[in-house]
Amino acid sequence: WDVQAAEDPLFLCDLDGHSGPVHQVAWAPVGTGAGALLLTGGSDGRVLLWGPCQDPKRWQIVHEENLSKHGEIRALSWAPVNVGAAFACALSDGSVTATIHQGTVRSGETDVEHRWQTQSFAIHKGEVHAVSWSSSVGPDSRGKLAGACLASAGTDGLRVWSILEVQGRSKQEAVDDSENKESIRDVAWKPWDGNYDTLASVKGHEVIFWCRDKISSKWVVESRVDLEEEVWHLEWQAGSQLLVSCGSKEYRSILLKQQLSGKWDTIDMSGEVTAQ
Repeated sequence: WDVQAAEDPLFLCDLDGHSGPVHQVAWAPVGTGAGALLLTGGSDGRVLLWGPCQDPKRWQIVHEENLSKHGEIRALSWAPVNVGAAFACALSDGSVTATIHQGTVRSGETDVEHRWQTQSFAIHKGEVHAVSWSSSVGPDSRGKLAGACLASAGTDGLRVWSILEVQGRSKQEAVDDSENKESIRDVAWKPWDGNYDTLASVKGHEVIFWCRDKISSKWVVESRVDLEEEVWHLEWQAGSQLLVSCGSKEYRSILLKQQLSGKWDTIDMSGEVTAQ
């Protein structure tokens, strides 16, 4: 869809590539150098990367990863732009995969072949529902997966981990077990603000905020916001505001904004404001 005119969106084309339901789509962030790319993942265990043709009403598959040996793809997440063109997939067998673009090589006189590398990590004991990248990475991280930190949500709770130099190896960080015994629906890593790392996760009606303890380095619960209805998806916005998709019969969007006191304002996108 072309939504430049939001009140009258223009249909462009169908992307017909999956053999089953599509569970998530994700646009490549501006600044990766990859241009306009759309990532789709679904129940067929395939992740497809789409790019536009010269005709804006036609899109083509520019890369495919068949991850069906890990089951269904439940969620997708693009890496921060300083890593490069990279993305992670949350899978139904408990695995998380990370894929990164490693440049191009010439194939013949005119053809160019794109090189991608994928690593698989056994992180959860049950289905993975969501995955999110930390934006706090070193200046020499472009084109590398090693050193990247991610958080993932699954039926066995929250996991925070980093990718090691050795292929397929990861190191998990400590998470407060007393607060991490139930299924987590979604997780979103707050973009680095120069102060401290924050994670937001979803459990039922609650949005739970986690921070890394300065003494023990363990991830602990900092605060909770009970929205009194099912919460489905989280997305951090500019200015450290959290966009929340929630609802049972009808979905709606809520913006959570933190006060200086640490409390969270709940702003219904229709305009109503309440304090938590």
